[in-house]
Amino acid sequence: MNRWGFLGTGRVTRRMIDAVRQANEASLAGIASREHERAKAWAEDRGTELNHPDAEEVKAYRNYDAMLQDPSIDWVYVALPPSLHCQWTMAALIAGKNVLCEKPLCQNSHEAIEIANTAKKYNRQVFHATAFPYHPRSAAARALIAAGELGEIRRLHVACTFAGVLNRGNDHRTDAALGGGCLLDLGWYCVLSTLWFTGLECTRLRAVGSKAGGVWNQVQVLAEMNNGAIAHWDCGFDAAPRRWIEIAGIQASWICDDFLRPLDIAKPRFWVHGQDGKARTETIGEGIFQEAFMIEACQASQPSKNDSTLKSIATQKIAADQFALALKTHRILDCIEQSAESGEAVRV
Repeated sequence: MNRWGFLGTGRVTRRMIDAVRQANEASLAGIASREHERAKAWAEDRGTELNHPDAEEVKAYRNYDAMLQDPSIDWVYVALPPSLHCQWTMAALIAGKNVLCEKPLCQNSHEAIEIANTAKKYNRQVFHATAFPYHPRSAAARALIAAGELGEIRRLHVACTFAGVLNRGNDHRTDAALGGGCLLDLGWYCVLSTLWFTGLECTRLRAVGSKAGGVWNQVQVLAEMNNGAIAHWDCGFDAAPRRWIEIAGIQASWICDDFLRPLDIAKPRFWVHGQDGKARTETIGEGIFQEAFMIEACQASQPSKNDSTLKSIATQKIAADQFALALKTHRILDCIEQSAESGEAVRV
């Protein structure tokens, strides 16, 4: 059984609590906050909800370090604002824990490299909590694209927006000191999804954007990919909710309007539009809780003594691949910020 500790209470969602509890070989073991009373209240509320059988095992730690020094904790979920991701992810790695860090992995590519070096030094795993790649629908779409059903990719459009953030008051997304802004919060999805679904690399980009309260409120990017395709990334806190992606090739296009998470868990669908003007709908992975699959993938990256050699190699590769993608994503986000600030095109 893998015992999970949650670091921070502010960004912990019910979904992540349920994900740990529904995943195989996982249990919610503890919570740490800067304030012990807050941790105790959180543990009591979440630990007893639904009369869950492991409720009495949810321990409240007096501070972050106390949890990291507990040898019974196997995995740490870092649920802190982005400005604290690097510091506490590395602290957890040094303490011998494996880490699932809330997205974005950190604030920039320099911090990402620091995390990578620390994970390698202490032989620990680091995952970022981006869940859509673990859904069967995403895997099916990626396979469809890789098989060439769309033909050569020429256009990519990704939109991740929602409004009202600036009116929320106490929200890390509105605070530059906490790593706020739409670029890290939503631009992360735009870039990572493009790279993950297609395997393409970004070579050059140009971005425009605007800030409110010192953080990016909206950013638009035109990016050139290494096969000559053009990607358009649209992220912002100033438009209605959109979780939309289109990948268009010479032969067909693939479209999904809720790619981050199925809005209806019973109908995880996408569309493929052909040259004949007809579209087919595919529904794949009904009822799948992708965050629980993500938890299981994290745990599989640390093979048990009973794992075969081939399985060990496969799971280690999954961990390495997803972290390499995070490094690329942060490098591109750095370039987007540079371009949006300067108004000039930037080579990646």
